[in-house]
Amino acid sequence: MKNRKAISAYIAVLFLVGLAVAGGVLLYSSMIGALSGINTNDLPQTLSLDTVKIVNATTCVAYIRNIGSESVTIDKAYVDNSPADSVDGFTISPDTVEAVRIRGTFVSGETYDFKVVSKDLTQIVFSAKASY
Repeated sequence: MKNRKAISAYIAVLFLVGLAVAGGVLLYSSMIGALSGINTNDLPQTLSLDTVKIVNATTCVAYIRNIGSESVTIDKAYVDNSPADSVDGFTISPDTVEAVRIRGTFVSGETYDFKVVSKDLTQIVFSAKASY
C-alpha cells in the first residue's frame, strides 16, 4: 500500500477560516450600517464639553456647548454623585457655549467627577482635577 496523507483536515481548516472571515465581514457591515444612522444633528438636545477648570476651593467652571437643535436649560449638577452646592441655571441655545459655574468644596490635587443635568434630563458627565 502507498503511504497517502489525507487532505480532509486541511480542507476543514480552510473551511472554518473562511466561515470565520465571512461572519466577521457580516458583523462589521451590519454594525457600520447601524452606527452610520446616528447623527448628532438629529438629536434635539446634545451637550459637549469644551473645557473645564476648578478655579478655587469652591468653584468649578465648565464651558458647555449645545450641539443639538433645541435649547437646553441647565437645572442640576452633581459632584462625585452628590448634589452640588449650587449651579448656575440658564438656557444654552443651539450652537453656543456657556460657562456653567458649579459650586462645591474642592481640594487641590483631588480629581472630581461631575454630572450636569438639564430640565429635560439631557446630561453631560466629565472629570476635573483641582489645581488652583
